[in-house]
Formats: sequence, structure tokens, C-alpha cells
Amino acid sequence: MVGTSNETNMGQGSGALATIDRHVSRVEDAVTLFAAATIFILMFFVVAEVLGRKLFNHPIPGAIDWVEVYMAIFAFLPAAYAQRLGVHVRMELVISKMRGRFLWASECFAVIIGVIYCLIIIDKSWEHFLRAYIDGDSTIDVQLQTWPGKFVVPFALVLLCIRLSIQVWGYGRLFLDPSKAPVAVPVILDAAAHARAEIEEVMGKEARERDNRPDGGTQA
Repeated sequence: MVGTSNETNMGQGSGALATIDRHVSRVEDAVTLFAAATIFILMFFVVAEVLGRKLFNHPIPGAIDWVEVYMAIFAFLPAAYAQRLGVHVRMELVISKMRGRFLWASECFAVIIGVIYCLIIIDKSWEHFLRAYIDGDSTIDVQLQTWPGKFVVPFALVLLCIRLSIQVWGYGRLFLDPSKAPVAVPVILDAAAHARAEIEEVMGKEARERDNRPDGGTQA
């Protein structure tokens, strides 16, 4: 299991890495929220299309085209957010047994490969977007312009590349000095530590809510 570690909670949040991580995290959160809203809107859109087709024999024209073009929003935009939290698919059977510099070196190497791959795909996806924009590429059914959906891919990959670069920095500093607290990188937690972190998070929220009550924390 993977958790996140934030140096701000450890009293060292004034460092450059922690500051950059906080600012980039805000962008990732906003982008992911936009992707979630898109899913919500498309869900109602599909329901309306199905009801219109079944009940009124009048489906929404080009419904499949709209979903096909704009599904890239929620398919790609949350990638950086998932990378930051470490909630993407990870194979930890071997790496969970590593410790110290060897662990951080392995993580750093894997993230560097991710950065290189992203840079290659960003270039190709940008060319794909430009071609669709310049040529006026559109869907077959309702002639919906495809470039907005294709623009999402390089944008999301740039954001992911920034997140990966931050993690290279984070893993690199841990490789140089394993005694430092992890910052801006997901850390592997065992089942017990993961459960403990969730309990502490819930208890912490309850404590904050109790302290913020006007009656001093008492319940009627």
C-alpha cells in the first residue's frame, strides 16, 4: 500500500521542494476537480440520451461523438494527481522489500524513465493536436471538432511530467541523505501502517470539528 508524506506536517514546510509541491498540488487538485465535474456532467448527458431514445424515440444527436471527444478529460487530467498520491497501479512485490538508498535509487530511476517517456509522448501528442486543429479534424456523425479533446492529452502529460520531475528531486534528496523525511513522494506503507494512518486522519478530523464547535466541543 502507498501513502503520501508531506514535509509541512513535519515542521519543515519552508523548504523549496515542499513549497513547489504545495503550489503544483493546488493545480493538480483543481484539474482533477474539473475532470470529476466532467464525469458528473457526462453521466447526466448519457442518461438523458438513453431516456430520450427509449421514452421519446428522440436520441441526442451525436451523443457518442461528444463522449468520445471529451472522455479524454477524465482519462488523462487526473494522472498527475494519481501520481502524487501513489494511487496508480504499482507493482510493489519487489520494491516493498527494499530499504534505504537502494529503495530511493530504484524509485528515482523508475520516475526518470517516466519523465523521458512523458517528454516523448508530449511531443507526439502535441503534433497530433496541431494536425487536428489546423486540418479541422471532426467526428463523422455531427462534425464535432476533435482538437479540444486532443489538446487535453499534451496538457495532462506536461502536468504529469512536472509532478514526476518533482518526485525525481524528492527521491534524489532521499538517496543522498536517507535520514531526511520524505517530501513530495509517495511512500510504501504496510497494511498496519496504512490502517493507522487512516485512523489518525479520521480521529484528527473529528478532533478539529469538536474544537471548532461553538459550545466548546460538547454535544447536545
